[in-house]
Amino acid sequence: MSYLKRWRHNQTQVNSLASYSSDVDESTSADEPTRENNHEDPGNTRSFYSDETDYEDLDRVLSELETETDLSEVDSSSSEDEGQPFPAELAAWATESQCTRANLNKLLCLLRKQGLPLPKDARTLMQTPRTIQALDKCGGQYRYYGVETGILKILAHNPKLRQSCDEIQLIVNIDGVPLFKSSGTQFWPILCSFSKNEPFLVALFYGNSKPTCLSEFLSDFLGEIDSLKENGIAFNDKTISVSLLTFVCDAPARAYLKCIKGHTGYNSCERCSIPGSYKNNRVHFYSTTSFPLRSNEDFANMLYDNHQRAHSSLIDHNFPCVSGFCLDYMHLVCLGVVKRIIWYLKQGPRDCRLSSRQLLEISDNLVSLHGKMPSEFARQPRSLEELERWKATEFRQFLLYTGPVVLRKIVSKKKI
Repeated sequence: MSYLKRWRHNQTQVNSLASYSSDVDESTSADEPTRENNHEDPGNTRSFYSDETDYEDLDRVLSELETETDLSEVDSSSSEDEGQPFPAELAAWATESQCTRANLNKLLCLLRKQGLPLPKDARTLMQTPRTIQALDKCGGQYRYYGVETGILKILAHNPKLRQSCDEIQLIVNIDGVPLFKSSGTQFWPILCSFSKNEPFLVALFYGNSKPTCLSEFLSDFLGEIDSLKENGIAFNDKTISVSLLTFVCDAPARAYLKCIKGHTGYNSCERCSIPGSYKNNRVHFYSTTSFPLRSNEDFANMLYDNHQRAHSSLIDHNFPCVSGFCLDYMHLVCLGVVKRIIWYLKQGPRDCRLSSRQLLEISDNLVSLHGKMPSEFARQPRSLEELERWKATEFRQFLLYTGPVVLRKIVSKKKI
């Protein structure tokens, strides 16, 4: 397309130059005396366009026009690319693609061999700080980033959300993340999310175990939440209200935040006051009678002596510790009930265990579906021989989609 535009531009210039030259030639020929035909050589007769000097001038003009056009195109393209320098674009690409430091160092080495002015190390390109200011807190190192800062960053990068957002309901996740298998060092981040956006980091704790003091660990976060509830966030000439919707955590993290007994305790049910019973090396919660449900008011008044171990700092900030914590679907259903059912079918008691032939038939049915599931599924079905390595998404797929198909005509109604 650029070649055609340049050709049209040059053609227009040539036509204008030719018309101007023909006008000048006609005006000059009218003043000159007419030449006799017998003194002219017909073979040497040349018009204005066949003159050598005129051809040289025309070639010179065309070359100048092409040079100017090329320079203008280079200037326009360079001006478009000058919005962001190449090192900044490369750093943004490395962040978005989650490129490791080793791979980025190799890429920088290759680009430097091509003559690009880039640093040798990825840490210089990414502007990684040499030191990070952290507080010695709760038996480890602690750094607070802020709730309002994360919310403003998301609003700044989401124009549609800025226009329609009048209230923000935060979903909070707190959990431990082990860093290495050979040591007990771990992260305890506080993550928040709203309106189905990517979670943002609010605080980060690093230590050899979980934070020793819960109230000290949550003090900055809960204090800012109280301030945002009262004042909101000023953004684009309007005030956006902020509230805390729910905590999404697994069972050990819920027990830690609520200061209650763990999920293996006798009085560990978070929804009602049913007592557990120990049977077959595990605690069961089963009864034919109903038990009273737990309430936020009784929990705040510390009326559940067999359930609560200490006073949670969430109570001091008027957060409902019973209804404010949603139960974890992944651990309760996928990695809990569904996994237990399949294990019982494979190597449970004799009255519910399947034969080797039946298990092989189920595995063959699962393997036959491998590669035939749509791209919306994160994983393809695997055989029961790899049941120990199944992920939560595979158990969910078995429960909702593949299970009724592969178990048909194999598992009897008595075993169900």
